[in-house]
This record gives sequence, C-alpha cells and structure tokens, in this order.
Amino acid sequence: MTNYFTLSSSGIMSLKYKGGVATLVINEVFPEDEGEYVCQASNSIGTVTTSCKLTVKPMTGAAAKKKTDDKPPKIVDHVTSMFVKDGEAVTLSCRIIGAKKFDVIWLHNNKEIKPSKDFQYSSEANIYKLNIAEIFPEDSGTYTCEAFNDAGESFSSCTLNVLVPNEEPKSPVFTTFPQSATVSEGESVTFVCKTETAPLKVTWLKDGKTLPESSSRYLFSSDGDKSFELRIKACTASDVGQYVARAIGKKGETNAAFALNVTNE
Repeated sequence: MTNYFTLSSSGIMSLKYKGGVATLVINEVFPEDEGEYVCQASNSIGTVTTSCKLTVKPMTGAAAKKKTDDKPPKIVDHVTSMFVKDGEAVTLSCRIIGAKKFDVIWLHNNKEIKPSKDFQYSSEANIYKLNIAEIFPEDSGTYTCEAFNDAGESFSSCTLNVLVPNEEPKSPVFTTFPQSATVSEGESVTFVCKTETAPLKVTWLKDGKTLPESSSRYLFSSDGDKSFELRIKACTASDVGQYVARAIGKKGETNAAFALNVTNE
C-alpha cells in the first residue's frame, strides 16, 4: 500500500488478531480520526485488502455538554527537528497548556514508546520531555508528542536524523526543517523548509497523501531552488494532521515531519 500510515497499538488504540479475526479498536475518536482505514492480510501466496471509511459525527445532548465543559490540551511550543550524532543524549520537549488533566505519550514512527531506562518521560510545570539516553542510527525517524483528554487532543511531530561517523548524511539534506504549529480556526499558516543542495523536487504530504497542487486552499512556492514554502489558507479542523515535506534528489529522498493543530478558541 502507498500513501497510508501503518497503525500500531498505543494508549489510544489497540490492534488484535484472534481466531482469524483482526480487530482495530480506537478508544475514543476525534474529528481528525476521520478517513479511510485499510486492513491488509498477507502470506506466502499473496495479499488481500479490505477498507472502510470512518466518519465522526458531532456529539449531541448531555454528552456534548460534558465534552464542552472540558478543555483540550494545547501544545504551544513544539518539538524541533534536528541532526544528532550517533551515541549522543537527546531531549525532545513540548510546552502544553489549556487543560488541568491530560495524558501524554511519545511515538517513534507511529509506534508508542514505552518508558524505559533508554527512553524516559519527564515533566516539570507545563514542559513535557522525552529523554533519550543514547541515540543510535535505528532511532532516526519521526517522533511525535501526543497530549489528549476527554475534550480533545494535540500533537507535535519532528524528524531526528542520526549522523554516523565517516558516513555522508542521506541526500538531499534539510538545513531548515518545517516546524509543527498550532493555529486558531480561520487563520492561515506557512511552513518553510530549506535544503543544502537543490533537489529535483519537493512534495508536501498530509497523513501520507500528497497535497493536490490544484487545490486553491494550498499555496506552494519556492525562493530560488533551495527554499520551499507551503501555505494553508483559512485553516479548519480538516487541516489537522501529520504532514511531511519530502525532498527528492538523484540518489534518493529525505522526509521532514511536522504537525498542524487547529483550535476553535
């Protein structure tokens, strides 16, 4: 499958397989969970898939009142993409406000990170951190901080690239990464990325799917051949999601992950 994210069990969803039945359970759905879900089964003979579309309807009545009494967490200072050296200690942090009670989980490539001596969760005041004691090349990839409660959720994503001695970093190399953002509904937002050398092309993706260049809501631009921008006009809840800037070169491609949250405050 292409243009899809692989889901893994976490604190907010679980995947099970028993007696020939595969089950995906989402503990609590939000509008950003809407979309197409695909189940793929494979063996040595072949592969089959089935899919469905999930639509999230607004809550009504007493349940809706209870929901509006709560306040969702809001990430206001986001995690930052960076290059780090093999064996270094690394700390990722977010500042989260807005809610009295909420849970925080960290994910690596969409898989929940279980706290351990190598990956420690910590918090002080409203700063929430993931402390990586010693980072290795296999720890490269997308990291996401997700904060959630009964009222809603907020998330922030970044990319960590681990540099190995005597090895050239994967090309094209990002010199400026797009930064996760939280904006109010109706606001516009601009994401910027820059590369060390001119790539053949830069594409922008949301939730694994390429953003359509024909859409009037997205403005794609470049300043020279190494600086690129994505502008999203008048953001709505449908713009919430995980985004990627993908730089394509002659020898391969590199990704820079970021997230967009849209609040109705």
